[in-house]
Amino acid sequence: MFALSRITLKPITHKDCSALWGILSDPLVAQYNDYCVPITRNEVKQLIQDDITGMYEGRSLRFALYLINTSTLIGCIGLYDIEQESAWLGFELSPEYWGNGFMSEALAFMLTNMKTVTGLLNNDNLNIMNLHAKVALENSQSQQLLRRFKFTHIESKHWMYTF
Repeated sequence: MFALSRITLKPITHKDCSALWGILSDPLVAQYNDYCVPITRNEVKQLIQDDITGMYEGRSLRFALYLINTSTLIGCIGLYDIEQESAWLGFELSPEYWGNGFMSEALAFMLTNMKTVTGLLNNDNLNIMNLHAKVALENSQSQQLLRRFKFTHIESKHWMYTF
């Protein structure tokens, strides 16, 4: 668990299922995700199980974003397809919290503390040098977020950050 100024990042658990299902089911979020639409609670439950398994296997890591003052789950940020020197970034945020800097806070922490974050995976050989992201062409807010953090637009939906 990582306590930041306004949010806490906690590894995702099954108790997050209902809140995450609510976020992923929101049409404003679903339009940019590559999950099947509509997504069911059972599919979210399986997604969380896959994240938990992936964490133990050292290939993925998803954090739930909680507001510090209310303990409300407002989104997720994580790494997937983790390899020796690269990983993919994914994130979702409830539209109710868009434009308030919460994802910026989470992403800033991830980028400046990558060794600490990936240390949760118990793989001392990881040395993430490149972080990739796939963002829908229509998702201007997420593109703006990546630009702010010096991600480079590679092609189409593909963005990359080099440490």
